[in-house]
Amino acid sequence: MQLPLFPHGVTEITANLAFSKEDGEVIYFYFGLPVFRHDEDDIATFRMITAQFCVNGLATQAQIIRAFGVSKISLKRAVKRYRREGPKGFYQPRKRRGPAILTPAVLAEAQQLLDEGLEPSQVADRLDIKRDTFSKAIRAGRLHRSEKSAPQSQALTCKSERSTLDQAAAMGMGASDVEGRLAASIGELDAVAPDFTPALDVPNGGLLCALPALLAVGLLDHLEGHLELPKGYYGLDSLLLLLGFMALARLPFIESLRYSAPGEWGKLLGLDRIPEVRTLRIKIHLLSQGDGAALWGAALCAQWMAAAPDQAGVLYIDGHVRVYHGSQTKLPRH
Repeated sequence: MQLPLFPHGVTEITANLAFSKEDGEVIYFYFGLPVFRHDEDDIATFRMITAQFCVNGLATQAQIIRAFGVSKISLKRAVKRYRREGPKGFYQPRKRRGPAILTPAVLAEAQQLLDEGLEPSQVADRLDIKRDTFSKAIRAGRLHRSEKSAPQSQALTCKSERSTLDQAAAMGMGASDVEGRLAASIGELDAVAPDFTPALDVPNGGLLCALPALLAVGLLDHLEGHLELPKGYYGLDSLLLLLGFMALARLPFIESLRYSAPGEWGKLLGLDRIPEVRTLRIKIHLLSQGDGAALWGAALCAQWMAAAPDQAGVLYIDGHVRVYHGSQTKLPRH
């Protein structure tokens, strides 16, 4: 068998086909003769020529994959394109899907309604377009809000809009109250006052329906003299309400807040965001020091018993009403 002679430094693809890289170019040899070359960064030409080798039977797909380290699926797609469209199929501009919802006609009609002074949410509802999609078009500059409607009312923000604003906050995720946080950092603020703003689709917003019940059972009663926190951005009322909302939302651990949007939870408390898990743990540790928590619980018990004197003398002891009769463990002596 006569072996083909290839130049020095050439990598063999098959017994008759090889390639080499020189000065940023890839050169292909067939029976020792250079037959094709292209720039090393020219991916389109590389896919075209390797697909041509496979289609013409000069090399198998497995040999191309082994020689160049390309993925199997990319080579299969290149071969399929070569058979369907030929070499020109690798150099045609990529087809992109045009707008399916916000077509030029819809954009023109929407802009006309915005110029008339309608709110973006009203225009989206009238044109049967998702508010989120409509808001993205405004942020992308494809639509422009009318200046007439800006001073009339405060626009309601949706979750996706707030998420974008929270990510762009200067002091961290959702920390948009720069003045309040700076004042708290220099000791000029005991605790920030809650400030509720209108918002749309707030996750767990139904927890606010339970706020009257939490206040009725005395969640924020008898705090003075029992529980106290040093000066800071987050007040005692906000922390206790956060813990109460967490219990109602069935978040069993404080670490569960790591997987929740801090800005969205802040909307439930009238804050820009809730504290980080580490900060919340530090606050709870400060509250648990001494006997303040026990005295606060005793004061609440006295309040509850005074509110229902007929039930104050009822004591219920929960226990097992059936003697254990299994054989898995040895019972202790009773």
